[in-house]
Amino acid sequence: MVLSIQNEFDPLQLVILGTGIGLKAEADPVLQQGLPKTSALYSQPDPKLTEREFEGVCRALEQLGTVVQRPDIVDSPEVVDQTCPRDIGFVIDDLYFEANSRYASRNVEHLGIAPLLKNIEPRQYIKIPKDVFLEGGDVMPAPDKLFVGLGARSSREGIEWLADVLHQRGSTRQIVIIPHDVLHLDCCWNVIGPDLALWCEAATGTFTDLKGEPVRLDFETISVNRAQQAALATNVLVARPGHILARDNAACESINQTLESHYGFSVERLPFDCVPSIGGSFRCATLPLKRG
Repeated sequence: MVLSIQNEFDPLQLVILGTGIGLKAEADPVLQQGLPKTSALYSQPDPKLTEREFEGVCRALEQLGTVVQRPDIVDSPEVVDQTCPRDIGFVIDDLYFEANSRYASRNVEHLGIAPLLKNIEPRQYIKIPKDVFLEGGDVMPAPDKLFVGLGARSSREGIEWLADVLHQRGSTRQIVIIPHDVLHLDCCWNVIGPDLALWCEAATGTFTDLKGEPVRLDFETISVNRAQQAALATNVLVARPGHILARDNAACESINQTLESHYGFSVERLPFDCVPSIGGSFRCATLPLKRG
């Protein structure tokens, strides 16, 4: 299997898309207790409606030429849903990282996508150690940089471990740490072009390097307010340069219109309300394996 993720906006060729099948009626109480204060309590969506929305996303991606894979259903009482594969694994360049979550249910969830990853070369498959925490929603490759979120789900030790592994593998990416008060980095910051990002500044602290020194942003940013952030307006998916999948939702519409009128994006609005009700959206619901 050829892995290649240099950034978040090259043409999406191969992706794992979440599923609504097997979604349980009750949320994981341990996960709920660990939610940051900025996150609303989970509201478990209907599995059939959730899968219907996923099927719409699948069709949209396939029409754009993307190969879409779906997880196997994990038969375990620990797994409440398999809607957000982004968090349980991620690709940087040609390396696949199996994430380590603070929550056992998320780690067991990886069994559902493991069969799709069996052809990855062993040297390219890296498991994050059990004593550090890092989830894919906090990891965002960009040109010459890697933005990594520091918040409820990912630890500084996890970030430092990742930086060390990438350095050993010859990566020259600058690591930029973004502290935030939301669930994952992609809920408040998303790089959608070579020098363009969606940003809820109110949700983030100072961007720093590994030594704690402030990092100057060289990105044009589209401002996202707290209400738009709560509706996950940043959590879009760039399917190919200039083409974005976004929520067909009133709270996101101002951002969607700005992307179209000021930046020339084609914004494909899709009904996608079920996954946002449990904290994720398009970026969370997809695990890209190959772009380019």
